[in-house]
Amino acid sequence: MTSRRGTLVEDGARELLQIHGYRVRVIPPGSNKRFPPAHLVATHPSGETRFIRIRKLSHQPSTIETVERKCSNDLVQFRKHIAGHPHETRSQYEIWIYSVTYGFRCFRIRMNSIREIPKLSFRSLVIHNTGGAP
Repeated sequence: MTSRRGTLVEDGARELLQIHGYRVRVIPPGSNKRFPPAHLVATHPSGETRFIRIRKLSHQPSTIETVERKCSNDLVQFRKHIAGHPHETRSQYEIWIYSVTYGFRCFRIRMNSIREIPKLSFRSLVIHNTGGAP
């Protein structure tokens, strides 16, 4: 994410993950073509790794149908990576949709499905300067 607002959203996601015990790496665009299309890679001490793609959608509801329609290229790339790495059972592939109205809505991508990740205690983070809070 390159815009000022995009950077703030990415920073908010990073801080949110860190609050929940993850070590987070920001992935620069085009850094590794063998990597899934992630903005962030979050690793938990339990061994879980989350590859997270962040999208901003201001005027549309964040639903599974919206993810399918607006993030189709990301879905194809994630699923291609999943198919090529079936032994990585501790890896999670996610698309996080951010809107000023609703904050983050997170979706886990699987080979044949998309599931919304229920909101946990992510409300403790406020993204400053964007006019909204998750």
